[in-house]
Amino acid sequence: MHPHEWVSSCLQFVKFSQNIGDNWELVTSESKEIYICSKKMTRFKVNAQAPGLGAEFAEFTDIDPSCATVSFEKNEQFLVEYHVVYSVSYQVPVLYLNIQDSRGQTIDLQTAWLLLETLKEIGSKGAYCTLTQMEHPILQRPFLCVHPCKTHEIIDSLPNSKQSIVTFLSTYGPFVKLYLDGQYACI
Repeated sequence: MHPHEWVSSCLQFVKFSQNIGDNWELVTSESKEIYICSKKMTRFKVNAQAPGLGAEFAEFTDIDPSCATVSFEKNEQFLVEYHVVYSVSYQVPVLYLNIQDSRGQTIDLQTAWLLLETLKEIGSKGAYCTLTQMEHPILQRPFLCVHPCKTHEIIDSLPNSKQSIVTFLSTYGPFVKLYLDGQYACI
């Protein structure tokens, strides 16, 4: 995807979002870089007896002090902030997110793996390579990120896609509990 395609896709996607009453917004940074974002309140289905991460994650014990290890409350709501940013390096959209608990604390990566059921989806060996924590390229602060290494292949395998952001979010969004309204298929 070329940068001009990215901008065009963003404008089209956000305009459609506004028309259907969804809450995606176009954000322009001081350096004129653009990304789209959406904030959603959600409840994650959490097994009350969900095990800890265990010994297999001992190497990932550097906990960011600005993040909270969430103690799950029944029916607790979480604020999930999704950002889709264009990666100049990979030349594809990249999905970033942060999750805050009901007390406004940003949760850590390991807790996100549990809430998003990453371990169940891809196992412990792939979790760190797929959903990781990286610096947001525009905001310059830590965000969770769906690693973009395979995105180009997936987008290229769908040459008849009419709207690259819809295709991207429909493919990668469910992995982080982001589901697009079916009306986006009309773009």
